[in-house]
Amino acid sequence: MKIFADKNILAVQGSFSRYGELHFFNGRTVKQSDLLEADVLLVRSITTVNESLLGGTNVRFVGTATSGIDHVDTAYLDAAGIYFADAKGSNANAVVDYCFAALAFAALHKGFELSGSKVGIVGAGAVGGLFASKLERLGIQVRCCDPFLEQASGEHRQFFTLDEALDCEVVSLHVPLSDGGAFPTRHLLAARELARLRSNALLINACRGNVVDERALEEVLAHRDDIVTIFDVWADEPNIDSRLAASVDIATPHIAGYSQEAKSKATDMLATAFERYSKFDAGAADDAKVVASVGLDFEPVWKSMALWETLLAVFPLIELSEEFLQAQLAGSGAQAFDSIRQKLLSRQEFESSLLHSSNYSAEQQERLLVLGFNFK
Repeated sequence: MKIFADKNILAVQGSFSRYGELHFFNGRTVKQSDLLEADVLLVRSITTVNESLLGGTNVRFVGTATSGIDHVDTAYLDAAGIYFADAKGSNANAVVDYCFAALAFAALHKGFELSGSKVGIVGAGAVGGLFASKLERLGIQVRCCDPFLEQASGEHRQFFTLDEALDCEVVSLHVPLSDGGAFPTRHLLAARELARLRSNALLINACRGNVVDERALEEVLAHRDDIVTIFDVWADEPNIDSRLAASVDIATPHIAGYSQEAKSKATDMLATAFERYSKFDAGAADDAKVVASVGLDFEPVWKSMALWETLLAVFPLIELSEEFLQAQLAGSGAQAFDSIRQKLLSRQEFESSLLHSSNYSAEQQERLLVLGFNFK
């Protein structure tokens, strides 16, 4: 069996080499002629998977090491009888860390006060639901908008309309990108919705770029300097609108879900799905999967740092944004998009950070524990 995998999928060799002959490719440049002998295809979000890529190949299993699947033509895979697996939820904790770092930036540099604020979460699935849960544990009022989950049986959360979610001090987007169905999300926030944002609102987009109408956003930002905008995703990645990137407060190259933990979970989920598909007997091969092991080995020495400062020390959003924007101004934004993402593969989540309890008050420790930090 020949397994073709994006070379930047973390721990893919340790997890998949036992199943067959492993080949690697560049996810941005791979084409149909590269995959003629492939039986299994493992991709990331940068590779569009459709008939143009797979037609005429031997591929019978496709796995994407991502939560989002808008880069995959699932209707084609289904019609062609190709098994499909994703890694939905694998990056939830990493994205939620990003969102809390965004709140930290707004608190330290924009005068934002989380206490007493309401947070509107658009999309309450794996990521949005986890973000809502942690906020609620911190005593923050949350308004979740998710018509899919609202219609699902067994959901006990109170749901709100999109307009009600937009009527909050913070609006955070966590929906998949879709064009059809009962609730399409492309340009979910267009001119009308953006105009409804409160004065001094904080808008976070860490799902998909086209969920927000970028032209409408540019128009709003040209006339309102009170809105704080933190964007990790863009239309036409990696060739993004550099003018828009320079207009927002924080601009990062789709790295919210990038972490060692998230990538290891994603690869492990694909391996498990492949075993189900192939009925592979894991016991007949190695005793255990070889995946990246992430322990509490990141021990920053911070003295007298406040809660918000700690978050930005672990996840330096400002520095990442400045590096990305400098590349945009220099005309090398597309290259920087991938190089910064590659660098962030070594990022560790809050849960892998060990803090000194003596540097924090009891109240600060309680809040940091909710966010996943550990103390010694």
